[in-house]
Amino acid sequence: MPVSKQPARIKPTRKAAPVSPEDVKEMIAETAYYLAEHRGFQGECQLHDWLEAESKIERIYGKVLSKQSC
Repeated sequence: MPVSKQPARIKPTRKAAPVSPEDVKEMIAETAYYLAEHRGFQGECQLHDWLEAESKIERIYGKVLSKQSC
């Protein structure tokens, strides 16, 4: 019975570019905006939107930005 050869895994040769704290803050702000838009901009949930957005971005990029609130 022939043994099938599996293709070698390709290792990435480039590392992801570092994300600046300013870029992270901008991504958090944009994500918070879309969270607010999703709920129809109803209620006074800006802080909740910001914290949820911060959590989502940190899950994606890791702890790039120290905890700061707006």
